[in-house]
Amino acid sequence: MNMTKQLLFLLSFLLIGVTLHAQDDPKSKAIVDNLMVKAKAWKTFEADFSSRMQSTKDKLDVKQEGNMKVKGKKFRLVLDNNTIVNDGTAMYTYNKESNEVNISDPSEMDQDMDPTKLFTQYEKGFKSQFVEEKADAAGVMTQVAKLFPLDAAKKPFHTVVLTVDKAKAEPKSVQVLYKDGNVVTYTLKKFTADHELADALFTFDKGKYPGVEVNDMR
Repeated sequence: MNMTKQLLFLLSFLLIGVTLHAQDDPKSKAIVDNLMVKAKAWKTFEADFSSRMQSTKDKLDVKQEGNMKVKGKKFRLVLDNNTIVNDGTAMYTYNKESNEVNISDPSEMDQDMDPTKLFTQYEKGFKSQFVEEKADAAGVMTQVAKLFPLDAAKKPFHTVVLTVDKAKAEPKSVQVLYKDGNVVTYTLKKFTADHELADALFTFDKGKYPGVEVNDMR
């Protein structure tokens, strides 16, 4: 999975736009339902997060730091040297090391990864299972649930482990278990909802990147 898809996939599951099915147990359904109620009311949100990709097969353990900002249909995602900006009409994927930006049409984005359609794209398609309640390292009481795609054959992963803050009903971490044996864990270090985010944050100003190579793929 490339960087862009990883970031957008993360965003999708942090907002948890899923509706549970009859196969769900009451505890896991309550966890996700509570989170959905809050997430649907968010006008904006910002999160600092860390990601960790582990692969026993390839002997990899890669850690990265990132930030995401969302406002309506606009978003800005940063992960180390990569930045993705969607201003609502165009999506810019910029790499700092190469000083190169690719411009694409947001409508061509993988629909499963589109954060502007989270609550329709993920309304169906998962069953869930309650795992446990436990205090994290900071003493915050959390709830843990597993999500399983119903149409597993069409997904690269088989399980998503979701951890939420019990009191705030906000996401704390997401762990994705892939069929190839890779495990990717996203941990939210700071999360803030419904605060002012300037529209300028969701634009890509080429003037701020002297010598940038622009590849317009629209």
